[in-house]
Amino acid sequence: MSKLGKISFLFAGISLVSMSITRYLIGDWVPFCWLALGLAVFFLGLGIAKDRAFFKEFFVMKTTKEGMSMGVLIVLMVAVLALVNYLGVKHYKTWDFSSAQSNTLSEQSVKLIKSLDSDLKVLFFYKKGVEGNEENRRMFRELIKKYQDQSSKVQLDFVEVNERPDLAQEYGVDKGSGVVFLDYKGRRNRVERIDEQEFTSALVKVTREKTKTIYFTVGHGEKDLNDSKEGLGLGSLKLMLENNRYVVKELPLIQNPKIPEDADVIVIAGPIQGFQAFEITALEEYLKKGGSLFLALESQNSAGLEGLVGKLGVQLENNYVMTIVDTVMGRGINQGPTVGGVFSQTNQITKSFARSEVTLFRYPQSLKKGKVPDTMIVDEIVKTPANSMAFQSMKISGDGPEGSFTLVDEVVGRFPGTPEDAKQFSAIIAGDVDFMSNQMLYQNLNRDLVLNSIAALAKEENLISITPKDPAATQMLLTETKFGVFLFAFIIPLPLLLLGTSVGLYLRRRNA
Repeated sequence: MSKLGKISFLFAGISLVSMSITRYLIGDWVPFCWLALGLAVFFLGLGIAKDRAFFKEFFVMKTTKEGMSMGVLIVLMVAVLALVNYLGVKHYKTWDFSSAQSNTLSEQSVKLIKSLDSDLKVLFFYKKGVEGNEENRRMFRELIKKYQDQSSKVQLDFVEVNERPDLAQEYGVDKGSGVVFLDYKGRRNRVERIDEQEFTSALVKVTREKTKTIYFTVGHGEKDLNDSKEGLGLGSLKLMLENNRYVVKELPLIQNPKIPEDADVIVIAGPIQGFQAFEITALEEYLKKGGSLFLALESQNSAGLEGLVGKLGVQLENNYVMTIVDTVMGRGINQGPTVGGVFSQTNQITKSFARSEVTLFRYPQSLKKGKVPDTMIVDEIVKTPANSMAFQSMKISGDGPEGSFTLVDEVVGRFPGTPEDAKQFSAIIAGDVDFMSNQMLYQNLNRDLVLNSIAALAKEENLISITPKDPAATQMLLTETKFGVFLFAFIIPLPLLLLGTSVGLYLRRRNA
């Protein structure tokens, strides 16, 4: 190669390096970049033109052809690997082998994320140098990846507060330990904790276009909606509903027997004082207009609502259903929670419930189908297992009727006396109210039963499913015999086998 050719290639390289450094430092393409690129092309062409005979001879050499063939093969292999990796990123399948399926999104999360018809912006605000930020970002990225696998509309953006103070001020972010906001069609909600339950709860709030209002009747000794300390209060229920973007209000029906126009659901939770005739008339008129009613009535205290319940095709048994247990002393009655473990597999409220899971009730009464009007359908959605027994009082003596008892019914249809084109009402009737209390709301499937029932009554079927589960610890319990087998079958023989194999290979190679 000639001296001029070498100098030309050197200047071409210097021009390319200058262009790259300038583009990196300035962060934008400036006119100097075009000048450097032009000089690089000029000097490269000059060098090739000057030594064209050398390059022609070089490319016809046998070694060059063989080298180029190997180079092409390498390039093809790299291209195939890149294509495989690209397809692997775009289309892949994961399996969750955890016992509680803690690495898989719940059905509710999947339904919500697949129902998105616009981009969901997820903004993670942080500050550089704050302790724990990197770990929080890693955990959140892993969580959001599960949602992004279900929908390409989930857009994640990490925002450094000091670099984007305008955006941080707009969202009201004043700390950098990891603050998350969801933004969907202009509706925003803040995520306080990095887990699926919190994220899905925020997702429910931003995707609901209309805020649903739930009224709880008061004035008849109902469970206290504002009591979050006592075990039988409903403060946890109120907080849970508000966290799911429902508006919860009290309804003193006895003072003003008129159902508000914005009432999406009316809840009567364990009244102990009788409803007046004009109140029941107001509830009936509400149902005739296609309203939604949630009735949770304690045994021996129907508060004068047995007539209304009877018109819905359900009969209150006014008994106490308990679970039979087998003990070393024989069969006995479990006076603790009553198990409701038989669910309707066709009803939208309970069809997602696994057969191995249960709901828990406290001394519930059983429900029985009465004279069901032709315009209604009664669906028994929660029953006890067959090992249950009913008693007429809490003074348990002798044996009562045994079998599977219905604890929760769903009734849908037109109220008697309404025209054929009238709206259909929906009602949930439960033979217990304590399953919604502070003490029992978050036990087993109780929370899911309540949320799914409210969602069905509020005509939000897309929100019906099991809520995210907490990961469960896997325990390995070894008996003395199993531990002995494990010790003498694996712990001791395996190291000895490896040691013997190593010594044998060493001696064989040494004497070879």
